[in-house]
Amino acid sequence: MYHAGVRATESQVLKAQQRLTFREPRFSYSLTRDAAGALFSVTDGQRQSTVPAVWAFGAGGYGQTYILEENGAYIESRLSYFTSLNALDTPGQPSNTPRGMKEALGRNMDVETVKNCFRCHTTEAVTSNVFESDKAIPGVTCEACHGPGARHVAAMRNGHYEQAAATIMNPKSLSPVDSADFCGACHSTWADVMMAPANRSESVVRFQPYRLELSRCWRDAGSARASITCIACHNPHLPLVRDLRAYDTKCLACHSAVRGSAAHISAMTCKVGTSNCASCHMPKVVAPEVHATFTDHDIRVVRGNKSDDRTVLQ
Repeated sequence: MYHAGVRATESQVLKAQQRLTFREPRFSYSLTRDAAGALFSVTDGQRQSTVPAVWAFGAGGYGQTYILEENGAYIESRLSYFTSLNALDTPGQPSNTPRGMKEALGRNMDVETVKNCFRCHTTEAVTSNVFESDKAIPGVTCEACHGPGARHVAAMRNGHYEQAAATIMNPKSLSPVDSADFCGACHSTWADVMMAPANRSESVVRFQPYRLELSRCWRDAGSARASITCIACHNPHLPLVRDLRAYDTKCLACHSAVRGSAAHISAMTCKVGTSNCASCHMPKVVAPEVHATFTDHDIRVVRGNKSDDRTVLQ
């Protein structure tokens, strides 16, 4: 999360790929970076438009999208970089050929869109619902999740350790529903998916909180007694663990519990195995429009390596 957004001049992708190009009917594109900055250019052979790329959103694990600035307004670039392609492509943008140079640059971002994007990819760009670009701190830092930290730092420095905990917000104290909504503020909730029909495709697997709430691990445990949340398996302060075996202890905490215990009552014991649980119960799904494969957080039994009809919303 710390690398969710950087100024384009600091993008590791653009440092490694100092010139990226793309062609489609009528238009040719280039994205370049040098000591002077990053520039996004498009030409139809007769005219050329070149604007600064000021932000790069996305850590680059799957890809990166560029925010352009023209006359004080922001534009989401028509092209994004995709790691699996090691190239630019146009997903998430209208699939038809642009009607003119402005459309070829990308999608104009209104004020609310700008706020929503910067809220998740930077810190302190939006305070009291006011967007201030000059205050944007690249990436998701401590205060993005825990709130203002000055009082907390002061209490810690003065040795008031017990008081320090009360000076910041601790997401761990949230209820399961609030916790899913908290993470879903950036990773997308049920409401985000339902309100955006364009999301209803294979790419819906990108929205982990929404998928998690579909699973039996959520529904069957969704009471005051217990409910699985994002932080049950993931530590937001550490890099994402990609070794599936590392999550087995999380699954087995409930699914191999002693018969008759509260944990055993709420979760069935797997009859097949006790290792690599996620490989069977959290299938990998290809999201074609973003050229990437994601783990589906709708935890369930998937037979014959075939997912059920919940993978793609109709």
